[in-house]
Amino acid sequence: MKLGDLGDLMVLTLRDPEAAVRVLRDLDLPMAARWMVLLLAVTLSTLLAGLSLLLFPVEVDNPVSRMLSEPMTLAGIQFGAMVLSALFVAQIGRLFGGHGIFPDALLIVGWVELMLVGLQAVQVVMMALFPATATLLSMLAFGLFLYLAVTMTKALHGFTSTGKVVLGLIGSIFLLGFVLSLIAAAFGIVPEVTP
Repeated sequence: MKLGDLGDLMVLTLRDPEAAVRVLRDLDLPMAARWMVLLLAVTLSTLLAGLSLLLFPVEVDNPVSRMLSEPMTLAGIQFGAMVLSALFVAQIGRLFGGHGIFPDALLIVGWVELMLVGLQAVQVVMMALFPATATLLSMLAFGLFLYLAVTMTKALHGFTSTGKVVLGLIGSIFLLGFVLSLIAAAFGIVPEVTP
C-alpha cells in the first residue's frame, strides 16, 4: 500500500465507511501489523500532544493533568484505552448479533485514530496560525470521531440500525469510563474534590 492509497482510503472512509471496512479486511494484515497500526497512531498522537504542550503550555495544577503531561504515561493510557475500545466494540457488538471480530475491531480503531491524528496535526498548525479556531477544530474532531465510530462499528458488525449503534456506543463509552476509573483508582489516581 502506497501513500496515495492511504489518502484514497481516508476519502473512502469518509464517503463510504462500509466499503472502507471491506478494504481494510481485504488487506488481510497479520495480527502483528494490526497492533503496529494502533501503536503508530498512539505514537503520532502523543508526539503531537507533546508538540502542542510545547507550543501552548498549560498550567498543570492537579495529579491528572501532571500525569497526562508525561508523554510515556499519556501514550500508555491512550494505548490501553484503544485496546479496551476495540475489545468493547467487538464483544458488545457480538452480544447484539454482530459478526465483527477483535482483530478487525483493533484494525478499525487504529485506522480511525490515524485519521484523527491527521486532523490533530491540522489543529496544531491552525492553533499556531489562528488561535481562535481551536474550539471549532476541537468540535470538528469530536464530530468526526462520533461519525467514524458509529459508521465503522455499524459496518464492522453488519448492523442496519444507526440508532442502535449510537446507543451501544454511548453505553460502551460509559462502561469504558467506568473501567478506566477503576484502574485509575487502583493506581491511586483520583480527582481532587474541593469544597
